[in-house]
Amino acid sequence: MSRKQDFDTAHPDHHLWRNGRLWWVAFTVHLPGWRKERVRRSLGTDSLEEARRRRDDLLLRYPSMDGGTLSLRFSERRAG
Repeated sequence: MSRKQDFDTAHPDHHLWRNGRLWWVAFTVHLPGWRKERVRRSLGTDSLEEARRRRDDLLLRYPSMDGGTLSLRFSERRAG
């Protein structure tokens, strides 16, 4: 299954939250040398559908921007 299919079949709003009127995305990138970075970006839109499209585009492009590996969870968290 491709990463794009994973995004489409997972919870459709995964990694998204609304802050005020705009949608934001948050995810973790594992960098070389045991480093990791928590990324939070405004998607600059108040449309949920557009936010989903922008999130998917960003998550597909991001690893090639800095040489990191995305840490994404596509299943629901287990109740603990």
